[in-house]
Amino acid sequence: MTSPDTVDPTAAPSPGPVPVALRVGIAVVGLQALVVVGYALTELVYGAVERSGTAVAVAVFLGAYGVGIGWAGWLVLQCRSSARSPLVLAQLLHLGLAWNMRDEPTTLAAVALAGSAVLALVALFWRSSHRWLLDGDPDAAGPSQRV
Repeated sequence: MTSPDTVDPTAAPSPGPVPVALRVGIAVVGLQALVVVGYALTELVYGAVERSGTAVAVAVFLGAYGVGIGWAGWLVLQCRSSARSPLVLAQLLHLGLAWNMRDEPTTLAAVALAGSAVLALVALFWRSSHRWLLDGDPDAAGPSQRV
């Protein structure tokens, strides 16, 4: 057993391995981020070919959005619980977008978007994911400080 004098107080606590549910959720978020960035690149090419300022603006927005949700997913894997909030918001936006796309010809895209959003939300709120994030995040309240 180590004495309290030899313990580094600045070292981040180790919450253990990442839960499977959280890994699945972040994998879904990563896939969503890749799809959004890929779509942004196609919009950028379209904007360059057609000389459309709107397409370029959409590409920049979608690129930033895709990189943002990818970054938040990476931060969640680094046990930063505050990065979960943007991911939850993104999934709620995806559900709204899927509802808007429910009619033909985008029904299959809507089903895929809604399914991935629900899967990511369930994984982000799974009990083991929630506990892992709270136990390992140095910015979160510790067990003795929780209300």
